[in-house]
Amino acid sequence: MKPVLSHPRLREGVEARAYQLTAAKQAISGSTLLVMPTGLGKTAVQWMTMASFLEGKGKIVLVAPTTGLVAQQARMAKEFIEIEEEKIVTLTGSDRPVKREKIWKDAKIVMATPHVIRNDARNGRILLSEIDLLIVDEAHHATGSDSMAQLGDLYLEASSSAMILAATASPGVKAGKVLEIIQRLGIERLHVTKREDDLVQPYITSMEVTKHHLNLPSELIEIIRPLRILEAEEAEFLIRSGFLIRSGRITTAAIEEAHRRASAAIGRGDVRGYDAAKRIGDMRRLHRLLDLLETQGLRCALNYLERARNDKDRKTKRFLSLTPVADLYLNHKDSTELHPKPSLVTQLVNDGLKDEGKVIVFTEYRDTVDNVINILEKNESIRAGRFVGQASKGSQIGMKQKEQIEQLERFRNGDLNVLVATSVGGEGLDVPAADSVILYEPVPSAIRSIQRRGRTARQRDGDVHILIAKGTRDEYVQQAAMKREQSMYRTLESL
Repeated sequence: MKPVLSHPRLREGVEARAYQLTAAKQAISGSTLLVMPTGLGKTAVQWMTMASFLEGKGKIVLVAPTTGLVAQQARMAKEFIEIEEEKIVTLTGSDRPVKREKIWKDAKIVMATPHVIRNDARNGRILLSEIDLLIVDEAHHATGSDSMAQLGDLYLEASSSAMILAATASPGVKAGKVLEIIQRLGIERLHVTKREDDLVQPYITSMEVTKHHLNLPSELIEIIRPLRILEAEEAEFLIRSGFLIRSGRITTAAIEEAHRRASAAIGRGDVRGYDAAKRIGDMRRLHRLLDLLETQGLRCALNYLERARNDKDRKTKRFLSLTPVADLYLNHKDSTELHPKPSLVTQLVNDGLKDEGKVIVFTEYRDTVDNVINILEKNESIRAGRFVGQASKGSQIGMKQKEQIEQLERFRNGDLNVLVATSVGGEGLDVPAADSVILYEPVPSAIRSIQRRGRTARQRDGDVHILIAKGTRDEYVQQAAMKREQSMYRTLESL
């Protein structure tokens, strides 16, 4: 029998884990920033802290960055906190302001996006001084002009006894960013839990991370070569004319800097800026096309060109008429996939589905989501579903929040056994645990890579596979992600 918490305001069934109790104890005694890896149960610490504040006269408010996460938090709180259900409410932008005022008045626990609470406070519909405890979920957003940071400022101003529990898996790498979160949310103490901690060990399921280093086949390298030559020629011209900085490899950041220089030249009346701006536009698209060919596959690159052909933009048309680009489309639009990643994903998915398992495949690109689903659907035992963000761009249609939640439910209850998701699945919404997580490409951001790895090994052992195409951006990104995660913990230790 696992020990469970007995607290007059918590229903039975919340497991009593020593490291969570330690964190909750700290959260009750002063405003705390809780850093805990995904999958170790930050929410349980939030419920324990809520339960301790229920006796107070004021309200308990939890803010989370997405409406999906708000709905999820409310559902779980109703399950675990001993209080009349109608006292736990959600406030979203879809409720009329007058109605929100009424809901706020009658509630004890309020779940909302920071945006809604900030706006209602500014417009005098609600009083932030009525809040006894503010819980900020995914607190790494609380910087700059984000509504989460602005709500922190307003709450600290409105209440002399402001109490905040801020939680995140990864507050960021740079000390400046972490310090800003601490300042904007009035944090007095930092509580960091790591997977390596002694108290955590009994609860850690093993997470096997395998990196697959893949060679690009010679046929694909031959297809890429003319595009690489074109990129080098354009780069050389822009370097000589002083717009592009000479560095080993051409990066997105270098292209953005060149664009800034061209705009500045045009602003000064330097006519060379116009020609440079055209070439930089071509280079940006070319950079993207090469990235797709090298890290995603031929079909993805061709889908990108297919969409570009429907674009009415003059600049896009010019890019498509560049000889190597036009040849790529003409000669290979009906070719079969040459990249090794899609067939490896199929193999890894089949392995992950053994013993009734579930698999999540993460990728940065929606084209790859569709491509992977098309390939997996050929296998009858695989029930795959897509999971992408809400934004729609051209022919790429996003998923409404209701559709996202329904899709997660299908994955949770087993109607789907594979979820193919873009980065939206990595953060915010609580994606149900999987036995196997496949990263189609390494992730540049420390925050995202920690979040994604946390999607497996929650209840039982799981594995993570990272697909790395040799000699491509994948290799640089993988090294950067590892360095950033190490420096995040170093930063936290120094603070």
